[in-house]
Amino acid sequence: MNKVIETPQEYMTKFLYDTRKMFINGEWVPSLSGKVYETINPANGEVIAKIYEGDKEDVDRAVLAARTAFKGGWSTTSPATRSNLLNKLADLLESRAEEFAYLETIDGGITIKFSRYGFVPSAVAHLRYYAGWATKLTGDTIPTTSGGNIHAFTKREPIGVCGQITSWNIPLIGSVWKLAAPLAAGNTVILKPAQQTSLTTLLLGELIKEAGFPDGVVNIVTGPGGKIGQAITNHPDIDKIGFTGSTIVGKGIMRSASDTLKKITLELGGKSPNIIFADADLDKAIKGSFLGMFSNQGQVCMAGSRLYVEKSVYQEVTEKLVEMAQNMKVGDPLDPTTDMGPLISKQQLESVLNYIETAKKEGGKVLTGGKTLHDGELAKGNYLQPTILIDLDENCTAVKEEIFGPVLCVMPFEDIDEVLERANSTEYGLASGVWTKDISKAFKVINELEAGTVWVNNYLTGDNAVPMAGYKQSGVGAEKGYPGIEAYTKTKSVIINLD
Repeated sequence: MNKVIETPQEYMTKFLYDTRKMFINGEWVPSLSGKVYETINPANGEVIAKIYEGDKEDVDRAVLAARTAFKGGWSTTSPATRSNLLNKLADLLESRAEEFAYLETIDGGITIKFSRYGFVPSAVAHLRYYAGWATKLTGDTIPTTSGGNIHAFTKREPIGVCGQITSWNIPLIGSVWKLAAPLAAGNTVILKPAQQTSLTTLLLGELIKEAGFPDGVVNIVTGPGGKIGQAITNHPDIDKIGFTGSTIVGKGIMRSASDTLKKITLELGGKSPNIIFADADLDKAIKGSFLGMFSNQGQVCMAGSRLYVEKSVYQEVTEKLVEMAQNMKVGDPLDPTTDMGPLISKQQLESVLNYIETAKKEGGKVLTGGKTLHDGELAKGNYLQPTILIDLDENCTAVKEEIFGPVLCVMPFEDIDEVLERANSTEYGLASGVWTKDISKAFKVINELEAGTVWVNNYLTGDNAVPMAGYKQSGVGAEKGYPGIEAYTKTKSVIINLD
């Protein structure tokens, strides 16, 4: 990684002061309407930059550019060329890592240490991982059963034009997830970053141009999610949709995409159970569960927000969790010593506070936190104390619904069958965790939890080679790993009569 920049002012450059344009067909262009919107620093409420607001007509010209590029040669570009371009993009991103970390922090409230040592390096690694897959997509030779002198095989081909819509909580890596696999497979992309956090995606567009991707292969359209998202999902010349966001929006995308039978990948909401048994290494379980909930202000779809603790150690675990929460430094995300920054917006802050108030009305108790912070400069931002709730059950709103903020529900249990039933009593199935030294117990939990990911004696550990998929109403398809690129290909069968 390049040198750490000590003064943020070094990055308050022309990139931020100019109204940021959209990236279409290899050019930076304003929206056709000329409308702009402001992007706000959640740490202090100040305007960071103005960005052009796209509309349906801007999506139309992005799709035309992407379709032209796809037919014009990108789909048949050699896998080695695609691999080299993705690796070049990774190199450029790594060379400007500190700039991206700074933008990620001021735009999304992500702590600088999380941006600097987590998200940006992960984005670089993700690009390199799929650069490797570009040269390894193969079909199969098939022994036929019908007799005769027949030779049959399959080949994998790119799907076409992909409409990719990201979430606001992981801006840079979310965009990279939506770019790397489809580009490696030979598709072209219209990328729609979240309106709240578009800056690192736009800066990534500059690197895409510098890396040498042909015009139209990647297009970035900024603006409101509802309006542009609808234009993308309804567009007849888009072949595939990739979306990360809430389950309710995902359902709407699924309905819209059905009109043209678009392929879809949906990474949706979660209310993930995390189970601590009494025989676990409690120090590791408590620390891992705490980080698995409060990383990135709890604004993580896979956060372990429902913590089930075996009754015999429930008191000990909750006391240590409270101690950790009270020692957590909440403050300026640009401060390298800060553990938790602001929530993304005042609207999100109010939403989380409403969940806390509802929990109290439903019989829950706030062990610690639950209040906004108003000291000094913090008064200008969307800061909330890390919050731990107890005395709740599966019927309570805070336990059933995704809060997407720093709120942990801690509940005791007595036996494994009970906790498995309770853990599965949700419409979601994105992730889960279990802490135990008993391998038999661990495998019973692994086999019976209804979740796309099960962490054992760790939580939120990620790897680009491991697929991320949701069960039930947490998603359709998978991201990362081989399934993450397979979803951006289609299979063609070839049958040759050798006679």
